[in-house]
Amino acid sequence: MNEQEIIRKLKQLLPEKRFRHTIGVAEAAQQMAERLNADTRKVRIAALLHDCSRYMTGEEMVVFLSSRSMDMDELSVVSGTSLLHASVSAVLAKEEYGIDDPDILSAVECHTLGKKDMNLMDKIIFVSDYIEPGRDFEGVEALRNLVITDLDQAVIQSVNSTVRHLLNENRLIHPKLLDIRNGILYEKTIKTISD
Repeated sequence: MNEQEIIRKLKQLLPEKRFRHTIGVAEAAQQMAERLNADTRKVRIAALLHDCSRYMTGEEMVVFLSSRSMDMDELSVVSGTSLLHASVSAVLAKEEYGIDDPDILSAVECHTLGKKDMNLMDKIIFVSDYIEPGRDFEGVEALRNLVITDLDQAVIQSVNSTVRHLLNENRLIHPKLLDIRNGILYEKTIKTISD
């Protein structure tokens, strides 16, 4: 399925606000990809599909993943669509949109919680979801500027901001978020020591 076909299908399936968010993520991701010499076509496809399951309920997502014998951690199930949708979207990208590129599927699957050893495309989609033009929260402009100079630090700051928000809302925090933050900080520390 080409990009225009994906956009048409998403426009039919997603609520209007989610569709606008998706287009914003694709725009932000493309700009980052161009600056960082990433494959813009693959980045745009991943960005367009990152939320392709957001028309489903949490219960539908659990049934969907269970029917494919996919592992779901208890915290993700309890959190519902906010954490499950990334895995569901990756499966839908493959099954419904014909995507078989492992880089695209990885970026879709880890755009919410990240993963250990994220590659460039993973980081671009992760941060683009957070800073797309429709986002308006304290510190978003600083993050948009930070992306230009230090993508890893932008990932860390995105996680920090998410964790602060979850703490303020007295909500559960998935340990994977802290794992990616600590992983990047660890690598930066090792690099600093060895320089």
